[in-house]
Amino acid sequence: MGAGRVDVLLLHEDDYVRDRGVLAGVRRRRPKLMLLLSTDDVREEILAGPPVPDGFLVEDELTASAVEEALRRTLAGEVPMPTSVTRGLLHRLRESGQHRQREVSLTARENEVLLLLAEGMSNKQIARRLGISSHGVKRIVASLLLKLGAPNRTAAVVTAIQNGLISC
Repeated sequence: MGAGRVDVLLLHEDDYVRDRGVLAGVRRRRPKLMLLLSTDDVREEILAGPPVPDGFLVEDELTASAVEEALRRTLAGEVPMPTSVTRGLLHRLRESGQHRQREVSLTARENEVLLLLAEGMSNKQIARRLGISSHGVKRIVASLLLKLGAPNRTAAVVTAIQNGLISC
């Protein structure tokens, strides 16, 4: 981290919603944005963005190790999100009826990795579980994102649920 440079900005959801002007000034410096939520229910104003948060933490689940892991994953380009938040967002999506079906054909290995992504595992954890390299997992995740038309891991899991490839 250089002088005046912020790599990750941890911001409470109330500050995120209340003062977008200050946030816009900080975002010009392009830090990753980690949002601290009061509960596992993500407010509509947050989902509306911009900017879209790069990761989430929940106050009730806050520990030093959770913060450290979330920061590490954010800097690695992942979108850390507690399972409770993911489930809440998936439930909200399912209830909204906004489903778009895609014809998707996945390999057996891609299906295995997709299920582990849905559990919130990192590439390193998936690699250990499957007995393959982290590079191999990265390649499979990239293939999943492409096949599912998803910009990130979370969106891939949502798309897979929408298409009936996995269930929660």
